[in-house]
Amino acid sequence: MVAREAGAALADLLLAAPRQAWALLARRARLARFRALRHDAPPPPGAASPPPRPLRRVLLSCGDASGENHALRLVETLRRRHPGLQAAGFGGARLAAAGVEVWEPLADLNVMGFRDVAARLPLFFRCVARFARELQQRPPDAAVLVDYPGLNRHLLRVAAHARVPVVDYIAPQLWAWAPWRVRDFRRADRLLTILPFERDWYARAGAAAVYVGHPLGDGLAAAAAEEAAPPQLDPRFRWVGILPGSRRREIQENLPALLAAAGELAARRPDVRFVLPHLRASVWPLLHEHLRAAAVEVTPAPGSYHGVLAQLQAAWVASGTALLEVAAHGVPPVLVYGLSSAVAAWGARHALAVPYVGSLNLLAGEELAPEHVGRSLDPRALADDLEARLEGPRRAQVLASIARLRPHFAVPGAAERAARAVEEAAAAAPA
Repeated sequence: MVAREAGAALADLLLAAPRQAWALLARRARLARFRALRHDAPPPPGAASPPPRPLRRVLLSCGDASGENHALRLVETLRRRHPGLQAAGFGGARLAAAGVEVWEPLADLNVMGFRDVAARLPLFFRCVARFARELQQRPPDAAVLVDYPGLNRHLLRVAAHARVPVVDYIAPQLWAWAPWRVRDFRRADRLLTILPFERDWYARAGAAAVYVGHPLGDGLAAAAAEEAAPPQLDPRFRWVGILPGSRRREIQENLPALLAAAGELAARRPDVRFVLPHLRASVWPLLHEHLRAAAVEVTPAPGSYHGVLAQLQAAWVASGTALLEVAAHGVPPVLVYGLSSAVAAWGARHALAVPYVGSLNLLAGEELAPEHVGRSLDPRALADDLEARLEGPRRAQVLASIARLRPHFAVPGAAERAARAVEEAAAAAPA
């Protein structure tokens, strides 16, 4: 089994260049198909219903911090509906603290990008072997693969081969970058999508896709209560958030340009102040290093995030879920996605088959959050776009659009719907 998946990984590596060349040539047609996708209405709350049959054991796989958050809420929901449920698999310290048997702490390793993955290939092959052995020796009621498609698509193939029901929670964004991989995800018994146009894309490709809504909505209510008390920002000023990203590489790519933009804006607007919230203690030495060298004063907020967002008037935000988190608090964002690699910068603008990079813009079908993507981020342009969102008609337009889109990403219920999908997949499997 491991040898087969190693062969598949090697084939992917050998075929990467021709596949990307094909994707580039087909970009215009793919972009047209993307624009034609049907957007689903927000999922209904759904009436409480008893599970089809009791679940005794599920296997999980998540490989980063955000995936672990989603997995935690799903496990909590399943255990509420199935007291005594056992869960095991790949995760991190938070899942382990919640009573999940964690085989490898993938969610704590912060693996990102090709180089990080290549350096840890033995670990990932070991994960595939452990997963296959567990499926054979102790078949679970279902396998739940949360985000992290690089590893999870191999685990999906292994589980499908073992005839174990598979639920993939948070379908990968193949519509943007790797449509050929859909053949693997068609194997899932339930493929759970979180953006309103994804179900249509996957259904057209033959996948059993279900739109469950964005998991962000489940975590918003409790997020601030789990964090350190935020600094109380002086209401006499307009506060701008500097959110450079969660990983060290993102911080290195984004923060210097954001601090330069803050200096530019501070020179224009004496009523503006800046704050940098961040939850990861391990990156604060790096953050402090940048803040000490900055020509503008920035209030640090270690251990706080959502409590700070609620006090902002606007924010520069690294691309990702943070864009929706900021919007959920009614804060107009400006998207930043710095890339030091010329190849990556070119690909971000010319190879992706989507009109925008940011999820908020994809939801809206327009550039609500201006997108600054590439190698040379312009501090003046960053300052211009943020200043336009501090007051005036553009701010009002952005906030009105965010309010209209909010049911798609800031309303609870995704974990409950995902739990029901796990139950349905397990119930549909042969006894």
